Amino acid sequence: MDTEDPIDEPNSDIDREVPSIKVRKFKTSYSIIPLGIFLLVIAAVLVIRFAPASWVSDDSYILSPGSANNTAQAIIVDGTDTYPPEGEIAYTTVSIKRETTIWQWWKAKRDKTKKLISPSVIDGNRTVSETRKVTQFQMDQSQSTAALVALNFLGYEIVPEVDGAFVIRLVEGSPAEKALQLGDLIVDVNGEKVQNSEDLGNLIQEKQPGDAVEITYLRSPSALGGSGADENASSITETITLAEHPEKQGVGFLGVVIETPVRADVPFEITIDVGNVRGPSAGLAFSLSILDVITEGELTGGLRIATTGTIDRYGYVGPVGGVPQKTEAAIQSGIDLFLVPPAEYAAALEIANERMDIRCVQTFTDAILVLSEYGGNGIEIAEQAGESNLEFSDSPIDEEDGITTCSEAESANNS
Repeated sequence: MDTEDPIDEPNSDIDREVPSIKVRKFKTSYSIIPLGIFLLVIAAVLVIRFAPASWVSDDSYILSPGSANNTAQAIIVDGTDTYPPEGEIAYTTVSIKRETTIWQWWKAKRDKTKKLISPSVIDGNRTVSETRKVTQFQMDQSQSTAALVALNFLGYEIVPEVDGAFVIRLVEGSPAEKALQLGDLIVDVNGEKVQNSEDLGNLIQEKQPGDAVEITYLRSPSALGGSGADENASSITETITLAEHPEKQGVGFLGVVIETPVRADVPFEITIDVGNVRGPSAGLAFSLSILDVITEGELTGGLRIATTGTIDRYGYVGPVGGVPQKTEAAIQSGIDLFLVPPAEYAAALEIANERMDIRCVQTFTDAILVLSEYGGNGIEIAEQAGESNLEFSDSPIDEEDGITTCSEAESANNS
């Protein structure tokens, strides 16, 4: 023992042991505390890095910028002349990440080009597999409708082959959920033919809660494999008692989300192969690209343009989701001009922040006219087809849904 300091030198065995025990206790406590903190920090880091985001939020899916893909490269036309364009019309996509960690969720929350969204918004009460089947159906329908719109612009008179209302979602707990399936094609209500989605909506809303209605539908053996019009589809009639509409007192409610199936009988074969991309939002891009590929000249004026927006058989451009992410994808791909529906105009402008031109379109004709301002030959194509009075549309597509016109969207942005 060190004896340089006689004051601290012990005088007995007990005196010698006590200081020694105290020192050991102090050193042990001192070493355990930092070790515990260290282990807690490691545990917290592991949880943040690897635990599912659903532990901290219902909005656990992440939407991220996808890509802008040259549509012409996906189109194959057989039976008529084609003209490979020098410019580009791209369809834009969004990447959906379903399995996310808390760390990924935290980073996405601070990135304005990403969006956190609840699984119920994407999938509803469907399984992921069912959602993929529905969005594949919507992709197939957008391609058929695009061919219809493009060729009718050229003067063809093509009408859809299939009538009815196609079930793409069943409202949880609704009368429809007990009788119908995804992919059923409703063709008749109480003996009245259903030609489209609007017909079904009108027929049901004429009824009151508690009314029993006879609904006839076609069910294909391969659910969501087509429009329900294949030769193997079975015709089934069910009596369904309506509930009350959740937002309209005294109005009958069936509980289906539906679309009008379109199958265009075009005079030549058009195939569009976009791989695993699904959903309806490339409809405008498909219709413009088909027109560009089968006509001479440059519909885009040689520019690289991108679009997003559904297309219906009348040529109206409908709203879509994920526009901030699609805008960023277009910018990252070097796109010159991005065409968007009215409801998404403000969101696209905010993300673009003058890095790319953004124009609002609400019809196929609007898109043709906008591209003509950038040097495209769409007006000349229309004149050759016998249409010389193209005008921008300024009529709301659906006032009840609050979808604005382009003039309203542009005015709101300038105010």
